[in-house]
Amino acid sequence: MKKPFKPYQLKTLLLSFLPSCPPALCLLVSTMGLVVPSCNNEIDPISPDSQVYPVVYSVLEVNRDTLAVRVTHSFQGRGSALDYARFEDSLYYPYARVWLEKWNGDLRVAKAELVKTRLSPKVPGIFVEDPNWQFIVIRSPDTETLFSGTLSNLEYHLSVEIPGIPLICASTKAYPQAQLQSPRLSFTSNLFLDPLQFEWSNPAPYSEMYFRMYYSDIYQDTSINRTLSWREYHSVVQENRVIESVFGQDLMKRIAGQVKNDPLVKYRHVTAFQIVIVGIPEDLYDYRQMIAVAPSDQIGFPMTNMINAIGLFTSQTLVAFNLPIDSRSQDSIMNGKHTKHLNFRFY
Repeated sequence: MKKPFKPYQLKTLLLSFLPSCPPALCLLVSTMGLVVPSCNNEIDPISPDSQVYPVVYSVLEVNRDTLAVRVTHSFQGRGSALDYARFEDSLYYPYARVWLEKWNGDLRVAKAELVKTRLSPKVPGIFVEDPNWQFIVIRSPDTETLFSGTLSNLEYHLSVEIPGIPLICASTKAYPQAQLQSPRLSFTSNLFLDPLQFEWSNPAPYSEMYFRMYYSDIYQDTSINRTLSWREYHSVVQENRVIESVFGQDLMKRIAGQVKNDPLVKYRHVTAFQIVIVGIPEDLYDYRQMIAVAPSDQIGFPMTNMINAIGLFTSQTLVAFNLPIDSRSQDSIMNGKHTKHLNFRFY
């Protein structure tokens, strides 16, 4: 008698890899329907009659120097999913092989086999014990064409070979990264007091903007570097152009709400302030929208764009722009009513 499929375990498995901080700075997977002729849907991984499901997950950050894919399989049985996740043979296919291709229309311009690589334990999350495996390709002279070149009209195709399982495949469109149009390098506004307006072009269907502040806590005999980040804007892109206005006072309130007042800190020093713009394709946007409204105990997996597997193979672009912190901005964060007690200094 076949064991009943427990979809909540599979959902827990996938959700554990979602980025927990903006913009999502973690490694995941997606795709929109593959165009590899030999890749046909031979199994229905969402069917309750299936036993073990291949699970493939990756979000390619195509302007980075490493592309990564996670390949695991689902597990089922009585008891907690956390217990099953502690055993390597419950998670991985030992003989899996992974390939990544870049296509420009009907022309394949690059192909590489990814290398199985052991990661340090993932904490927090479901896979907290060694070994943690993923497949990666690193930018090098041999793989440069997989990373370089214009991203217009480009797609990435993924294929996974696992003995005894039909070929797994997926594809996702790659978009050029956003271009900041305003403010320019001559930007002289008070970051923490004046009204600010940001304008950028983003070819991706969906866009997010984050503020990120790098600062150091200075103690009596040591210092600790810290990063503060929050999402300020997110929306579907209209006509490839985004305009967002922010009040400097609101930035100070954000900082005051997230930086803890530690009496052991002698003073704090801001080293950089950035805006980070993320471009997201439709498949990742749809996935995140569905996950956001799905209760944790929902039966079934809301979306997969893999052939012969469950998971998500997609891409995103992330670009950061430094904002100058002039003397007026420094004075505002040091002496402003919302942040004065945090003891920021710039000397």
